[in-house]
Amino acid sequence: MQTKHLILPTLALGLGALLLVPAKDAGAYSLIGGSLSQSQRDFRIYNNFTDSQANNNNTPDPMFPGYQGAVMAIWKASVEWGSELHGDGTGDPHQNGSLGSGGANFDPSFQGLATSEGSTNNNIHSELAGSSGGVLAYTETPISDGWRIKYYSGWTWDDGPGTNVGGNVDLQGVACHEYGHALGLGHSTTSGATMYPSISGSGVTQRSISSDDIAGIQAVYGVKSANKPRITGVVITGSSMTITGANFSNNSNQVWFTQAGSGGSGTPIKVTNLSSSAGGTQITCSIPGTAGPGDVLVRNSGTANDDLSNAWPTDLQPDIVCPDPTTFCVTSPNSVGSGALIDFTGTNSAAAQNFTLACYGVPANQYGIFFYGGAQVSSLFGDGVLCVASGGLGVYRFAPVQADAFGDVSMPVDWNAAPVASGPGSWAAGTQWNIQYWYRDPAAGGSGFNLSNALDMTICP
Repeated sequence: MQTKHLILPTLALGLGALLLVPAKDAGAYSLIGGSLSQSQRDFRIYNNFTDSQANNNNTPDPMFPGYQGAVMAIWKASVEWGSELHGDGTGDPHQNGSLGSGGANFDPSFQGLATSEGSTNNNIHSELAGSSGGVLAYTETPISDGWRIKYYSGWTWDDGPGTNVGGNVDLQGVACHEYGHALGLGHSTTSGATMYPSISGSGVTQRSISSDDIAGIQAVYGVKSANKPRITGVVITGSSMTITGANFSNNSNQVWFTQAGSGGSGTPIKVTNLSSSAGGTQITCSIPGTAGPGDVLVRNSGTANDDLSNAWPTDLQPDIVCPDPTTFCVTSPNSVGSGALIDFTGTNSAAAQNFTLACYGVPANQYGIFFYGGAQVSSLFGDGVLCVASGGLGVYRFAPVQADAFGDVSMPVDWNAAPVASGPGSWAAGTQWNIQYWYRDPAAGGSGFNLSNALDMTICP
């Protein structure tokens, strides 16, 4: 028989809901009996939420790659129960970088989208048409062979991620409560706990589990073991992934991936029989074609709760190795010293668009121009050395900039304006350019202008 564990708004809390909760000590968590085995760590979302507010968060988050809206909100709610921070712990403004607080031998495996609400043991979140008095949502148990969570459409669900959801109900907060039931927790009589049987306000505070909730999940799965596998980073090169961390077995490790697309059975995409290296701190494997953006976990050679690692987010895209620009050619003495030196900050990535050109040792308050071309030369020009030429690609210049009172120049590159944005001088990924700074120096006598040394730069994706 399936039991429904409910969460209700404060004013609608009634005795009927309380009767569905097992007896417990006052001021403490309670347990419904049972726990999720390693084969039941998956969860999926059937995104049939009808409120526009449930899916209006379309801002990507690197800690939750590939998904937005209700799916991201429920993903955040689930990993809050994880053994440690999810990635770097960011993604929820309510928790200030501390998302992932369980401290137990438990971590969930996000398996993306389902195509239906599934049966009562398919581990799927979905919306249910209508309402039922003051009930917001419920979890169907027992959990020994899975669970199912339903959210009544009679309420207006809000996916956040901000902490002000107006008069709506916070989907992430309620999902965090309901997933607690799926993990084996009943209601708590501790006010302020996520597992308290009613929410206060919109439910935003339920996003973050309290010390009572933590004690509850640790009672079910045990306090996080010092020997539990731990992921600290992921690097992707081509179709290969290298996972760094600790406590990986010498042999027979598994890497669990999130499925690509939608559907599936909830079973993670797995690469098995993997050996570790560097004293159990590194595993390398090929990325399966059926895997998609989501989380990766490592299971070592055991099958107990403490043999599965924390969940680590990844978009499965190769990490961009973007070599810094290098200097070449020479600078020449000017009226204020040994010469102007070109420099930069940021990265020469077309995607990042945060590259700033700089030059130091220029005569104070004098104007100059950054210019670039496709070839390198070395020829006398004015009071200095010209290092940049066309090379058949042309020579392009930016708008004049003025040095400050200290002789420093800084110019953020506008990737959306000419000449960088389009045309033959565009900074497209893979193009190679040489950059130099020309400046006025009338106090030096001679020709009245000089040049810095130069940068050799290849634009990265």
